[in-house]
Amino acid sequence: MLNENCLVWNVRGLNSRSRRNVVRELIGQENISLLSLQETKLDACSDSLVMEICGAGFDFFFKPASNNCGGILLAWRNDVWSVTNPLIRSYSLIAKVTLLHKNESWWCTSVYGPQGDQEKLIFLDELRDVRVSCQDTWVVWGDFNLIYQAADKNNQRLNRRLMNSFRVLLGEVELQELHLKGRLFTWSNERDNPTLERLDRVFASEEWVSAFPDHELSALASECSDHAPLLLRTDCVLPHYSDSVSRTFGRGAMITSR
Repeated sequence: MLNENCLVWNVRGLNSRSRRNVVRELIGQENISLLSLQETKLDACSDSLVMEICGAGFDFFFKPASNNCGGILLAWRNDVWSVTNPLIRSYSLIAKVTLLHKNESWWCTSVYGPQGDQEKLIFLDELRDVRVSCQDTWVVWGDFNLIYQAADKNNQRLNRRLMNSFRVLLGEVELQELHLKGRLFTWSNERDNPTLERLDRVFASEEWVSAFPDHELSALASECSDHAPLLLRTDCVLPHYSDSVSRTFGRGAMITSR
């Protein structure tokens, strides 16, 4: 199977040319053909701006920011992917993606989770509703602004009620988290004694994992955001589920870890 590289990243704004240059350099360096960028802080997005960010040959769907907050950009190389059926919700951008050379399709939901506790519960309900519309193979990725286990944070300042709500949601929609290679946390508040959390994730249905058994998810380095970019490779030499330890939540969602 031919490999394709996907990028998932909270970029903390694309309003500056220097930030856009960093993203474009990373796209070229990692040969990215499908990308989901969160917290773009862009109220509008044009073809010329996407070309500046991604390079030539990319199409896109866009969820605008609100008052310079949030915003999601989903972009893809149109010779590699077909992306259709866009739907914008309060905290997510949904589309049907097809990998052309394999003729493999799935629903892709890019998320940027809210900050407030009550809004987080509304966000989880939104994902329940999205799953009703996306009955087939499904991938959900982005900055969830939520954790579901104590190991996802480097201190004990935990909201266990929200953690439990997230775990329940994962069980209900039967998603499993893709193993993140080489890193425990994806976000830092960058203080002298930093708080570290794993806020950025990729979840997939069992059908997607079966279709791409040799995928690999890793974190890249970046100095222009407090979130680590996530690189998802659809096909690698070494499989990553044969020796995994899986824990089941709810009706069978598996959260895999090593």
